Amino acid sequence: MTFILTLSYILIVFLILIFSKLSIINENRIFGKYPRKTKYYWLKVLVMYVILSLRKFFKKVPADYFEKLDKPQQLSPTPKAADAVYFNGVNNKGECLIHGTARRHGLIDGFLYLKINASELGLLELTTLPDTSQIMDTSGTGYEAAGIKVVALKPMKTWKITFNGKLREAKNKDSLHEVSIEAIYTSDKPCFNYETQMEPWNMAKNIAYEKWSRKYFENFNNHHQLHYEQFGVVKANVTIDKQEYRLNVDCLRDHSVASHRDWGSFERYILHWISMENGDHFALGMICNPICYSRMEIGYMYNAREGKMHAISGTSFNFHQYGELGNPPKDYAFTFKVGKTNYAIQVNIMEDPYFYISKNWESKVFECVCRTKVNGVYGYGGVEWQYRNVEGRNVK
Repeated sequence: MTFILTLSYILIVFLILIFSKLSIINENRIFGKYPRKTKYYWLKVLVMYVILSLRKFFKKVPADYFEKLDKPQQLSPTPKAADAVYFNGVNNKGECLIHGTARRHGLIDGFLYLKINASELGLLELTTLPDTSQIMDTSGTGYEAAGIKVVALKPMKTWKITFNGKLREAKNKDSLHEVSIEAIYTSDKPCFNYETQMEPWNMAKNIAYEKWSRKYFENFNNHHQLHYEQFGVVKANVTIDKQEYRLNVDCLRDHSVASHRDWGSFERYILHWISMENGDHFALGMICNPICYSRMEIGYMYNAREGKMHAISGTSFNFHQYGELGNPPKDYAFTFKVGKTNYAIQVNIMEDPYFYISKNWESKVFECVCRTKVNGVYGYGGVEWQYRNVEGRNVK
């Protein structure tokens, strides 16, 4: 086995060196950003498919891998290291609890949105938004800032989210409310590990668009981050101005650990997390991080009947057709494929607040709530649209 692995790596290096000479970038890019296929495209797809398939075959994850990982991790000593958790909870009434916390060296990027229809207050948000940069409330060992605290009670099973402080109405910035949240996330579903479970053929088709070189693959490796996602439910006791409410939402939870997360390197991304009335769940996205890939289709389906995860194998979504000028569409549709099954999804945006993330506001992120229909079945969930913000904190 060791001999086969060594031989495989030698073959991989040899093939990459060949294509670094043959690969000529197509400068005729759509909007100057999104590449077109070159004459070597399908040959590069085949080569990359072999490489990724071998990597997936030899990459083994220990049985207790996620249990050890599913808690705050020690930050890498690199300047832009990150350890982030995210909860996107939405129900079929359009109510939501959405929160993200990213631990960085010396600060936390954090945001919080809450909507309970019975309160008649609309969407509530953290008063520091659109700025997400918070000073750490602790020594930096936990997900805690701005009155928010997130704790793993039982890895891969149960997390707790608490908040005590003021939230404001998103559509009336002067209207503040005293809010407390006691929320429990639980899940009995498997997680999807983007490092090992993505479909090699689909990844190969995306990577083949790029100009291959030693520098390109070094960048690809340096910007790699560990990322896994899990669907579950959140049940919360919420108090707003001394009035008590109950909130139940389907919730996507993710955890990312990176030695180098540079928001300035992302040009655009779009991510959907959808819960269906039949119990299925979908995660669908596209990422444009030009230093690594100009387009990368990502996502999976949780099939409730089977109780299993399946990676997507393609999508019709193209960046240049959706919100290219910086304003995400409110009503749109596209298709995607899981295995041999084709799906058509229609998305209707109900809420679309935005914030600027990272210390220097390198990116603008729209944190949306949506209703959907997938092959005739109704659903709901969250959508993130990210755009590179070249103006930084000088944006008007």
